[in-house]
Amino acid sequence: MPWFYFHLRGPKGLERDDTGLGFASLEVAYLEACRSVPAMGAELAYTEKNPARYAFEITDVSDTLLIEVPFTEVLDRGRKPVAPASVQVRSAAAEMARTAYLISAIHEERAALQATFAETRRLLKLPWPIVPGPIAYRRGDCGSLNGEV
Repeated sequence: MPWFYFHLRGPKGLERDDTGLGFASLEVAYLEACRSVPAMGAELAYTEKNPARYAFEITDVSDTLLIEVPFTEVLDRGRKPVAPASVQVRSAAAEMARTAYLISAIHEERAALQATFAETRRLLKLPWPIVPGPIAYRRGDCGSLNGEV
């Protein structure tokens, strides 16, 4: 499970998160940050600090900035958080790549099935019997079934 760090950027600089949290994806980490903004904004307002001047910077374990979540993005909306467009685009791109792969796999399977059908049709056109060995007689071929010729 990926590990994310939620650094707090404010007027006095960056307060680093040394603990971090594990989430299934960046989108889930973003939504968790959005859920925590109202409570942190209330704490900041209680201490007479303007929450609009704060933001979460979500990074990965190598301290690469993945996304910034300004408190105003959440506090100004007054509704449930949704994934940012960049995360939605990444999710859509991954889904499109998966779909393209599946379509390609279906085409390959269809071609293999058509080849099998063609071979089956070819084999069915061969004279009967197609394997060497005793000849199977049909009724009326060579006399009666009781051994008379």
